[in-house]
Amino acid sequence: MLRIENLGVRFGQKELFSDMNLHVGRGEVVCLTGPSGCGKTTLLKAVMGFVSPFQGTVVVDGIQLTPQMVHIIRHRIAWMPQGLSLPCEWVREMVRLPFDLRVNRGTSFSEEKLQEYFCTLGLDTSLLDKRLHEVSGGQRQRILLAITAMQEKPLVVIDEPTSALDQASTQKALQFVQRLATEGRGRAILSVSHDPRFMEGCDKVIDFTNHKS
Repeated sequence: MLRIENLGVRFGQKELFSDMNLHVGRGEVVCLTGPSGCGKTTLLKAVMGFVSPFQGTVVVDGIQLTPQMVHIIRHRIAWMPQGLSLPCEWVREMVRLPFDLRVNRGTSFSEEKLQEYFCTLGLDTSLLDKRLHEVSGGQRQRILLAITAMQEKPLVVIDEPTSALDQASTQKALQFVQRLATEGRGRAILSVSHDPRFMEGCDKVIDFTNHKS
């Protein structure tokens, strides 16, 4: 589903990383780890086409990422960035907003699926009627994870999905991600995490330090 070959990114004259090779298939949960600033999140952005590499290729679902194909690639990816801020006051607005975006046209919002995912992640559906400032960081992370899953894309890219979660919630989030990878046709999951509790449940853990220039 995702093939990265000899990828390198630089900002100005500074080379952030190079010679990155990574394959993620359906049914796999792959985690990138390493110190802050080594380029993990930048790699996720490169997969999405938000950052242009100076070398290498990215192929998603058999399609090579190019400026001409970037919108087609993004239709195949569900993206959960860290610390996402959406222009909404209410949680109910937040969960619906991604389905109005061009990349998610054709994916219908399902209240039933949302409630199922909330239950699986240990969230009460009463949260939907709260303002965003009334929701904790851990609750917001799990809400975003539910929204990401509802997009039903073959490649799921998530940045630090458990950074604000306690042990019990981390376990629920991990089991949820594992389920996304394996149920139905399966999805490919590429994540970034510093959380050893999350990393233990991944199929592959890649230390990004080895690719830092």
